[in-house]
Amino acid sequence: MRASRWTTNVVCAGLLGAVLSGCKSREDAFRAAKVPVIRFDSVLKAAHSVRLSLADARLLLGVAADSGFALKAPHDTMTVTDILAWARAEQARKAQVNAAALAAERARRDSVQKVLEPLVVVTVVKKTYLPRDPDSEQYEDYISLAFAYQNKGEKAIRAFQGDATFLDTFGDSIYSAHLKVDLPLTAGQTRREPARIVRVNPFRLAHQRLRDTPLDKMKLVWETSDVLFADGTRLSLTAP
Repeated sequence: MRASRWTTNVVCAGLLGAVLSGCKSREDAFRAAKVPVIRFDSVLKAAHSVRLSLADARLLLGVAADSGFALKAPHDTMTVTDILAWARAEQARKAQVNAAALAAERARRDSVQKVLEPLVVVTVVKKTYLPRDPDSEQYEDYISLAFAYQNKGEKAIRAFQGDATFLDTFGDSIYSAHLKVDLPLTAGQTRREPARIVRVNPFRLAHQRLRDTPLDKMKLVWETSDVLFADGTRLSLTAP
């Protein structure tokens, strides 16, 4: 009985080794096969029984999905090993290009932000809570916010936009909103616009805190993101 079981184990191990050896042989043959790059996708579809690492499989699928691969490939005919090496190099090149583009965009935004930061001064001059009043056909609670804007630059401004954040005495955010201001300002001019209305959602904590915090207990932080000047030029964090 023991000899029979030992023999069975040896046979199974031998069969497993043969299977793995066969898989390895197919993989080696697949990697060494020369492939016309223009027909690479069809060759890849026919190789469904070949075992590859997940990383290699993903690379090859990415190459097959690239409609411009045949034009970008260095040779008309390549081995799968060469295609994998090319795909890795192309992946590294793209990552380097993307990193350089991100760094350049970050530098551009930083440069623009330095110019935008002192350009417009925004202040809140009045905050009023308007509770619902059905007799006046006002069926919801509102908060009225009146803003004043000052052009601190040397050029006339046609319109601008940015983010307003209200902070409490500890510097924690109470409420924030994106404002678009279509209000011309000459150089050095300060103008006040009609009040903006915030409809109060009683289940939103930010609205509750904005309603309940006195104006003299809040600080407004303004960040300009886009300025359209009267001469048609534009300075923007998002638009090149």
